[in-house]
Amino acid sequence: MMERAKSIALAVLVAASLVQSYLLAYSSPNYDPVNQMEYVDSGLTGPSAALADLILPEQMILHFGNKNHTVLPYGHQFYNMVYNDVVKQQSFDGLRRSTPSSNYLDWELIRDSRPGIEIRFKEAVPLGSLKNVMQIKEDLTLDDTDISKIWIYLNKEEVKVYFFTTSPGLILEASKTDLTAKEIENKIGLGAYMPAYSPSELGDFYLPAADLDMVQYQVPYSVFTQEQLKHSLFPDPGMARFLFERDGAQIYTDGKRGLQVENDGRWFSYSDPISVPVESKADTKENLGNAVKFINRNGGWNNGFVYSRVSPNHAYGPQTFEFRQYIGSYPVINTGQNNFGYIKAVMQQGVVSNYERSMINMEVELAEKKEARLPGGESLTSILARSGLSPEAVFPAYRAVLSEQVIDLIPVWAVELPDGTHQFLPVTEDLPEI
Repeated sequence: MMERAKSIALAVLVAASLVQSYLLAYSSPNYDPVNQMEYVDSGLTGPSAALADLILPEQMILHFGNKNHTVLPYGHQFYNMVYNDVVKQQSFDGLRRSTPSSNYLDWELIRDSRPGIEIRFKEAVPLGSLKNVMQIKEDLTLDDTDISKIWIYLNKEEVKVYFFTTSPGLILEASKTDLTAKEIENKIGLGAYMPAYSPSELGDFYLPAADLDMVQYQVPYSVFTQEQLKHSLFPDPGMARFLFERDGAQIYTDGKRGLQVENDGRWFSYSDPISVPVESKADTKENLGNAVKFINRNGGWNNGFVYSRVSPNHAYGPQTFEFRQYIGSYPVINTGQNNFGYIKAVMQQGVVSNYERSMINMEVELAEKKEARLPGGESLTSILARSGLSPEAVFPAYRAVLSEQVIDLIPVWAVELPDGTHQFLPVTEDLPEI
């Protein structure tokens, strides 16, 4: 009887084993789904951008002839149409050094009498980087040549295209383009009902003939946490330790890299010292591309940014790249020691050695808006004359005024001085800045 019971038990065990093996082989496991809302990325997160998204023109100037002009600011719908249809989709072939006679063209005469489109970059862009945006073929190897603006104009029925460089006396001419005179006329026609602008006698910039309508914003914001900074910027966040506090700034280090948080926790500066031979020449194209990749991984691009400055250019040693923040069509400008409105990266041989940016993320889609107006015409000319400033440029911008929960973006006329710093013209009420 005992033997019979053992045999039955053994048969049951074998059958159970066979059933289990079948289920493991042919059934789908029933996993409990993970709630995605429970996942928290502990590093800095923000939208990524391609290089082509950041080397956009600061403005486009439409010349109608007969000394009539208008300016298409960054991001305006007509700006986008000209940029996409003229800059990105057309080809510019046979780029070559212009003939000696072209170097002595009367550009003021062309500006005032020839219909055309003038495309201006805030900071000159290496031609090799500009090829990420435009269809360009050159007869010479000119990738390290920096392009500050492109001028397309009509000489009767002929389309002329010139690329202005930062090298003294060097202008490049496209010997062939897909653009037709009719296309240029159509694009210039977009500005027929835009505000009129005139060249300034104070410098190479344009001012509106009448008051300029703008939008004033009140924007809520969030702030990066120091834990996010450590998890994003240090390879081993657990090794990052608080070191000391100096002049209100908190210092962290993992023994090699340093992180300084200042301005009441609203600005940070990260450093990662690297060893580069002194005689190493900077490659602006490589450094610019790698700076964009680094920022993509460490904070991204909250709201719009435009490549706005490099210092020095084509030199030996480190290069500092600056990207200016835009709200709508206009930049956010800081003055003095007020750090806001830009991202800065110091590059050495394609590697980031210093990285600075605001810890504030503006939630512009939730902003309250109201109409605002800046003086133009004779009023603006008079204000400029009384200021006593020597401007490199004068342009509409936003001054950021910070409170506990929101940022007020106040329309102002900004003046760029020869040393690259900015001042505001006294045309708005006196408010504290960030």
